[in-house]
Amino acid sequence: MQVFECVLFDTEFTAWVGSKQRNWSKSWEQRELIQLAAVKLSVSASSVSILASFNELIKPTINPQLSDYITDLTGIEQNMIDELGVDFTSALTQFHHFCGQGKLPVYSWGNDLSVLQQNCKLYAVELPEFQQGFHNLQFIARKLGLAGFEQSSGALANFHGLSLQGHIHNALYDVRSVAATLNMWINKRALTIENLLFAEGR
Repeated sequence: MQVFECVLFDTEFTAWVGSKQRNWSKSWEQRELIQLAAVKLSVSASSVSILASFNELIKPTINPQLSDYITDLTGIEQNMIDELGVDFTSALTQFHHFCGQGKLPVYSWGNDLSVLQQNCKLYAVELPEFQQGFHNLQFIARKLGLAGFEQSSGALANFHGLSLQGHIHNALYDVRSVAATLNMWINKRALTIENLLFAEGR
């Protein structure tokens, strides 16, 4: 039976009231990462299972004080960042290691790669090599016309009536929401391993 491993990741980053609508266009606004989370998945023809989890809080340096808006959205408090946060370079190194030193294919629900790239530019850090690249699951779901493709990552589980405990817009909850939805799609044969491996734009 064909089985492959991959990593599914999600990000949370600094934001303020209206910043999304402005596309972070004000001179002081930056999408600095405050959380990077991922799950390592084993995908078979009939199911998706979580093998391991990764979750790091990251200290922003350009805007070190979190806005009330982003705290309310994510549930991430300032004291959590101050006490548990690591610097971006450390989080990126650990994430690369979690991805099998970049040997596993990496997926996200949307273009979270752009946030990683932006933070690498902000902090003058080179993005490590990810040999099998970054791939957009939402693009694949949209192309296949799967129900819920327009939902946010954290909203997917609830949209499909899947039981999941946690806080939507927390990156670890959001990747688990996508993983649960992937399992449902694979189990129902709405999505196949081949869709993941060979879909255009993956």
